[in-house]
Amino acid sequence: MNRDQISLAHRTRLACVYIRQSSPHQVVHHKESQGRQRSLVDRALELGWPRDLVVSIDDDLGESAARSNARGGFEQLVAQAALGKVGLILALDVSRLTRGNSAWYHLLDVCAITGTLIADTDGLYDPRQYNDRLLLGLKGTMSEAELHLMKQRLVEAMKAKAKRGEFQFQLPPGFVWDEAGRIQKVADEQVRGAIERVFERFARLGTIHQVHASLIDDAMPVLHHSRDGHRVRWSVPSYAYLYRMLRHPMYGGAYVYGQRQVEEVLDASQRPVKRVRKRARKDWPVLIQDHHEGYIAWEQFERNQRQIEANRNGTPGPGAPRAGGSLLQGQVLCGQCGRPMRVSYGRGASALRFTCAGARRQTGGPVCQSFGGLRLERAVERLVLDALEPLGVEGMIAAAGAHVQASDSERVHWHQRVERARYEVELARRQYDAVDPANRLVARELERRFETALDAVQAIEQEAAVHLRRLESPLSARDQERLRRYAQHLPALWHAPTTRPQDRKRIVRLLIEHVIVTAGGGPATLQADVHWSGGERSHLELAKGRPGLHRYVAPGELIDLLRTLAREFSDAQIARILNRKGIRTPKGLPFNAHRVGMTRHNHQIANGPIVPRMGDDIHTAEQAAAMLGVNRATVIRWVDSGLLKGAQLTPCAPWRIQLTPAAVRRLTATDAPEGWLSLKKAALALGVSQQTVVQRLKAGTLEGVRVRRGRRSGWRVRVKLTTYDQQPTLFGPASTPSI
Repeated sequence: MNRDQISLAHRTRLACVYIRQSSPHQVVHHKESQGRQRSLVDRALELGWPRDLVVSIDDDLGESAARSNARGGFEQLVAQAALGKVGLILALDVSRLTRGNSAWYHLLDVCAITGTLIADTDGLYDPRQYNDRLLLGLKGTMSEAELHLMKQRLVEAMKAKAKRGEFQFQLPPGFVWDEAGRIQKVADEQVRGAIERVFERFARLGTIHQVHASLIDDAMPVLHHSRDGHRVRWSVPSYAYLYRMLRHPMYGGAYVYGQRQVEEVLDASQRPVKRVRKRARKDWPVLIQDHHEGYIAWEQFERNQRQIEANRNGTPGPGAPRAGGSLLQGQVLCGQCGRPMRVSYGRGASALRFTCAGARRQTGGPVCQSFGGLRLERAVERLVLDALEPLGVEGMIAAAGAHVQASDSERVHWHQRVERARYEVELARRQYDAVDPANRLVARELERRFETALDAVQAIEQEAAVHLRRLESPLSARDQERLRRYAQHLPALWHAPTTRPQDRKRIVRLLIEHVIVTAGGGPATLQADVHWSGGERSHLELAKGRPGLHRYVAPGELIDLLRTLAREFSDAQIARILNRKGIRTPKGLPFNAHRVGMTRHNHQIANGPIVPRMGDDIHTAEQAAAMLGVNRATVIRWVDSGLLKGAQLTPCAPWRIQLTPAAVRRLTATDAPEGWLSLKKAALALGVSQQTVVQRLKAGTLEGVRVRRGRRSGWRVRVKLTTYDQQPTLFGPASTPSI
């Protein structure tokens, strides 16, 4: 060390002793190195610096020298040197100052301009001197190379251990390292049950958002990582927590190392900073399948990853099933360009439209095709229900089994929560009993913990009792009957209000891969090819909606019938006639006077009856029954048999019965002329059946009256009998026979 380089001007400035160790572990356990660095204060005193001008800078204890911008002590040292306040910088060696050439040469430039000396255990250096600067430059380069070599050896050793699946790191919740260095599931049953419940619900619900919502609705917390491995911490799950759990391959029994990579970039101030970037699976350095016992099989983990990727918006797949009314959301492909068709909704609940506008968004080209999707979705829905019809009973059995399984899982969860709360009470009680009662400083705190545990177990027991009462009740007879009915009538279950649109879409996506639709197959048809998951295809040809008309246009047959009925009946009567015939409005609603009137108004049909509904001898069935003294059914039967004349404008319309005075006399007579025979005797006299006699009465070839005597009534028929004595003679007419 050349003391001649130290001038009086140097001794009037500060002598800074820079002290640094690379990690907190070194700070705690490597005391000798820290003591050697602090002893440099004595070296500064030996070089002639006053004690009040010797400063120790130890702000960077536990910080690595690979980065200089994160070390406050080093930045303070450079700043003081740049202001000309430092005469000497002392360090154990130059690697303590920095291990990066950019920061090292910047410090040398500052010291050369301000005349600051640098000293280590090997000597004293003046950065203004060429030989000293050359030597300092070589030392800085060797320090950086030394860091690189050490890091390379450590990283390679770590990678080699990771390739054997032996490198230990912090495990996700639910796993621990055992004494032999193996990954094992935690021994706590409640912890394992909570993790298994997350994967079971994702397999059942299909999206992370729905799993998150269901866990919150059922008040089921999840385990968070505990560093000591003994205390279990539970809290409400977050979406990010569930996402990391479902994406972590260790739950599938695989050992993974290197999922993330640290890379250095420049920040806004052009300083190098490190960022963590996720790697694709093909770039993972280590992936060992079946390394340990997982919570799910690796095949199930792969299916979960595909499901999560398919749920993302903007992916080539259909995305997650959402609450929209479209059954084929994301599954319809354009038959002209092959792009996915977007669905848009109108004002109505079932108004939807498929549009292929990919070319317009990308290149500004025209829309390939656009069409209403209601007919297409109804046709595909019928295909799906036909395919599911044989599985109705199996679906009922599976639903009952799922109900029982879910109830058992939740029941175990609540029993475990109560058991854990009681353990906390017992632990707090043992701690309180073990303390000396006279030591009130400690006893008061343990007493408070004991009371808090008692309150907590009481609250959990009450909450568990509420949930267990709901779970203990099995499927009621009503629920079982409903399942059987749904199994026999699958469309009723499909269209039930309790069936969510997301559930229908998930079923459709299990059966159908996509539907390719071409709207240009004909002037009024849609050509659709349904591609099933098993490789089969179904072709559909559907009618398009007519331009300018909506789907609620009344058919022409209804308008013609309404125009005919309006000539004789009021709106209220027409509504009753249409409802008896089972005719509904285009929206599926029953008719009333207002709806009939609106339909007439829309089609310019005259208001009310415009022709007389009755004549002098035309009556309703009720009026004819009152005039004849019989009930309405008898009048209708007489009309059907031809004894009366009557007609209807349309089935279910009121009857119009023609009732002449002769017909009234014939059907309401109290007695018949002498000699008229009963129906049976008339048939015997004529040698025909009684039905033939009735037919002749209807045709008018026989004369007869219906005679009522008390509560009985019957026909009296006039029969002309001809005997041998009454035959006409050769020379004169026959005499009229007596009856």
